[in-house]
Amino acid sequence: MAVFAVTYTYGPDTDTRMSIRPAHREWQAAQLEAGTLLASGPLEDELTPGGLLIMQGESKDQISQLLAQDPYHDAGVIAETLVRSWTPVFGPFEA
Repeated sequence: MAVFAVTYTYGPDTDTRMSIRPAHREWQAAQLEAGTLLASGPLEDELTPGGLLIMQGESKDQISQLLAQDPYHDAGVIAETLVRSWTPVFGPFEA
């Protein structure tokens, strides 16, 4: 399986994002249990708040389809999603 680094850039509606966060984290927990999510967490940058997800799957399209199921996506609080193929060389995600 291929590994992907996904970055979310959040939009300005923090109140909605915080209200949806429990559902977003439940969705992430389900992806972790399914083996598609390897790690995730917020990016700590005050200028462009967002998140990083390390995921594995068969293709970029498969990952994009999964991300479309994230409650954050449905709520419209993600301004930009970037899915990049990633080849870990060192660490726990190396091939």
